[in-house]
Amino acid sequence: MTELWQRSALALGRLIAAKEVRAVEALEAVLARVEAVNPVVNAVVTLAVERARAQAEAADDAVMRGETTGPLHGVPVTVKDLTDTAGVRTTYGSTFFADHVPDRDAVLVERLKAAGCVLFGKTNTPEFGGKFDTENRLFGATRNPWRLAHSPGGSSGGAAAAVATGMGPIAHGNDGGGSLRVPASCCGVFALKPHFGRVPFWPRFDGWAALNHEGPLARSVRDAAAMLDVMAGPDDRDRLSLPPAPGPFLAACDGALGGLRIAWSPTLGYGRVAPEVRALCEAAARVFEDLGAHVEEASPDLDKPEFLFTGTALPRLLVQFERDLPEGFAERLDPDLALFLPFVEGLSLRDAVGCEFGAYAMWDRLAPFFARYDLLLTPVMAAPPQLSGQFGPQTIGGAPIESALEPFFTYPFNLTGQPAASVPAGFTSDGLPVGLQIVGRRFDEATVLRASTRYEEARPWADRWPALKD
Repeated sequence: MTELWQRSALALGRLIAAKEVRAVEALEAVLARVEAVNPVVNAVVTLAVERARAQAEAADDAVMRGETTGPLHGVPVTVKDLTDTAGVRTTYGSTFFADHVPDRDAVLVERLKAAGCVLFGKTNTPEFGGKFDTENRLFGATRNPWRLAHSPGGSSGGAAAAVATGMGPIAHGNDGGGSLRVPASCCGVFALKPHFGRVPFWPRFDGWAALNHEGPLARSVRDAAAMLDVMAGPDDRDRLSLPPAPGPFLAACDGALGGLRIAWSPTLGYGRVAPEVRALCEAAARVFEDLGAHVEEASPDLDKPEFLFTGTALPRLLVQFERDLPEGFAERLDPDLALFLPFVEGLSLRDAVGCEFGAYAMWDRLAPFFARYDLLLTPVMAAPPQLSGQFGPQTIGGAPIESALEPFFTYPFNLTGQPAASVPAGFTSDGLPVGLQIVGRRFDEATVLRASTRYEEARPWADRWPALKD
């Protein structure tokens, strides 16, 4: 028998709308699951139980009154602890904000509530979302549910681990350099980084404002699409938010892949990849050929974009820290984050401007590539999930990494703003998940979702649950 906490978000929404299950029952099932597994995984760091019960009761009342409700009405959801929730503690993973309770909701939180979703908790994040591991001095480390000694990735590692273990079927996360896709890859779930501006980013965290994408994590592609339908759309509080999409994202999941031209690139032209990761991702890429698409190995040959990314992100973070944090803040920052500050101090104004120009030049290389291909497939990471407490993988195929960002193939697409997803590609011989990245053309989440849905149908993953063992 399938337990309520194992149901997809859309399945729960249908049961609630049909009065076969009450939203309160769905919430209590998820809360019981949190009680059972969160002490092991440490994914949910703040619970808002009474508020959630009141929201669930209101959702049930709306159904009983015969009101028209959306597909996620009454469904339990978590919000990442980088995102403001009115009346609910929001710490940004930092001791500087240990007792911070916002008086306003983020735009996406407003929209989730308006859609009848039941917000029951906040999920763990590294301090200010600053690394690809999820641990901080306030709440400690979130564990990878497939291998507890390993990291769930970051910075939406709490959200990914929660979804992977059934602590809610959907979760909010965000992505300034891979922070949705990397945890999804590490935890064996689905994530979509929508196009930049698709979901309004307000109140914004200025340090990430040029790169951040708000998006969903879920156990199924359609659940994520339904959640994106709720969160997406313009809002004047975010001047970079996009006009409405051409149609519903849930409907975009339909359709065949015949005629699509898809490029497979194991390294994007600048990296290395562990042999086992490459084999798993290459096999996953070939599935799209079986689904009717034309797949060929081709690379945009990006020229080591790490300096462009760090030179874009880190100066902005430092300026925000100097503005908002007390004097001497570096001594209290996460050491992995503080380690980057001398790099910023060494940058000149010309370096910073050069990074802006470099991102344009990178797009000049990618634009003709995406004129030829509808989608680009790559590994999300060059190596399996690292041990907990490490910024990222320390080796690739047994050889030491040359830089902290070398193992990641995600951050170039924050510089370009394109939509990109992570789908499960399989497991290593050690039982660790590996993710395949699907990158779409500008503004084209629809094709990414359609391809992801067909892939999920060919290689389903939602019924596999982690054993919560090391």
